[in-house]
Amino acid sequence: MQQLLRRPDLALYIPAAVVGAVLGVTRLRPLLWIGAAVIVLICLVVAYTPLVGAISRPLVRRDPIPARVDAIAVLSAGLTADSMMRGETLDRLLNGLALSRRGLAPVVLVSRERRAFQGRPVSDSADLQNITSLIGATTSIIFVDSVFTTRTEALRMKAIAHSNDWTTLAVVTSPMHTRRACATFEAVGFRVVCVPASVRGSGLSGGRNAEDRLSAFRSWLYETFATDSYRRRGWIP
Repeated sequence: MQQLLRRPDLALYIPAAVVGAVLGVTRLRPLLWIGAAVIVLICLVVAYTPLVGAISRPLVRRDPIPARVDAIAVLSAGLTADSMMRGETLDRLLNGLALSRRGLAPVVLVSRERRAFQGRPVSDSADLQNITSLIGATTSIIFVDSVFTTRTEALRMKAIAHSNDWTTLAVVTSPMHTRRACATFEAVGFRVVCVPASVRGSGLSGGRNAEDRLSAFRSWLYETFATDSYRRRGWIP
């Protein structure tokens, strides 16, 4: 269930596989070849045209950065089976720490994940601590545990902010995640400054290649389904 909350697009895979299996044993089997041709065409258009940049633009929110906020929130993008943060999480973290060093806020809230892989508990805690220890004592780091979705990140950080009388957060996350993430934080009562992180291979920069564009299209699909899911649950307007 937690995986479906993070990846609502997964809910489409099983029905699609079932439909394909049913069609494969009927006279409608040619429809599978037509469908495959359509998918190949879509992939070519996405990989070799500026389409993904245009369709992803509405998902990206970039607010003017003020002189000061109460704290900076760095959101998670998942972890690996060997207890390492994913590269996208590292990019978000580096962007958040850079903002703190520039004086935007003295405190950085960092999401920390704990999950089970093949029955074995894993966490990116040690990896996060190794990176944050490199900045010295100039910035206060608060790790936020038990996060599974953007919604739980907002709720956990709201509890911490309430006890410290913080109301304004700079939310740092991947570009296409910004609009949904910042709306989620606003829905729980924060005043939000939305900051898209510079993410390697995001597919949104000027030097993007076919692989980056396909990855960006996957992110666009994910965010489109996730935004719809959050709206249906009443978590964002």
